[in-house]
Amino acid sequence: MSRRHVSVLVRMIIAALLLGWLVRSGSLDFGALALFFEHPALLVANLAVFVGTYLIAAVRWRLLLRIAGVELSFRRAVHLTFTGAFLNVVAPGGVGGDIVKAIYVARDQAPARRPSVYLIALLDRLLAMAGLVAVAVVLNIGVRAVSGDSRLGEPTTAIALLAVVTLVLPVVGLVLVRRFAKRDEGPTEGASRFAKLRGRLVAAARLVSERPALLVLSLGLSIAIHVCSIIWFSAVASAVLDQHVSVARMAVVYPLGMLSVLLPISYAGFGVGHIAFKQLFAMVGLSGGANVLNVYLIGQIVPCLFCVIPYLLLKREGVAPSEAELQSETNR
Repeated sequence: MSRRHVSVLVRMIIAALLLGWLVRSGSLDFGALALFFEHPALLVANLAVFVGTYLIAAVRWRLLLRIAGVELSFRRAVHLTFTGAFLNVVAPGGVGGDIVKAIYVARDQAPARRPSVYLIALLDRLLAMAGLVAVAVVLNIGVRAVSGDSRLGEPTTAIALLAVVTLVLPVVGLVLVRRFAKRDEGPTEGASRFAKLRGRLVAAARLVSERPALLVLSLGLSIAIHVCSIIWFSAVASAVLDQHVSVARMAVVYPLGMLSVLLPISYAGFGVGHIAFKQLFAMVGLSGGANVLNVYLIGQIVPCLFCVIPYLLLKREGVAPSEAELQSETNR
């Protein structure tokens, strides 16, 4: 068993233990999932949100690839994006859908352009997070201005810190690289991981600085995705808790909670994310955060499994990445 497989197994065990603890403590009830069967309209809306957000994500990735000088058809971008959604569920961790779809695109490019394709995959993830934080900042300013609710203080402070890390510092770094990068013509590749990371960051910043309009447009698409997700999360919370849950409240807890889901501690964020949402809901005077997240996550993960169809269509092309190729790109 490889180290990667051991890592996934450990995360699955952690997720199972945390979920078991939540069920025993009465904080998690899987019976809430019956909502999708009791209210078919919720199921239809869930599928619409899933498809819509991934289509927007495909457009964003296609735009970002243009920064690297790569033109990808919309159909191919959608095909690879849904394939990536499937792989992110069945193979979370080091080798996920972002890497696989980047490999498919990079293979069709000249060798000198391939590193840029992988840098775009990283940039795509960073913009997804930046869009989430940007939405949280704007909505939180409005929430505090209108409500003045002191219970929103702790999450809002945390979101402000995230905004500095994901929005302010990257913009400052991009400006500095745009102004001074030409003075730094030394080798960006080195024996140490720090030297390699520095080289990649500088290379990515140079690429982005050449097409700022595409970057801004891509960030706008990320914001659109998260606005849709927060509105839908609020609707799910209202259905699960059987009470009106405002979008404003969910704008406070959703960003921090989803960041906890992304932490590489448990399988697909299960357990860790449930505990985080349980606490975050309590901060804004609500209960049942674990149940709400459970319904939301399952509602987004199950459709990902049906994305096995575009994945199998790629397999039929006979050019699926080998295990060695996947490992090589993961260690980049």
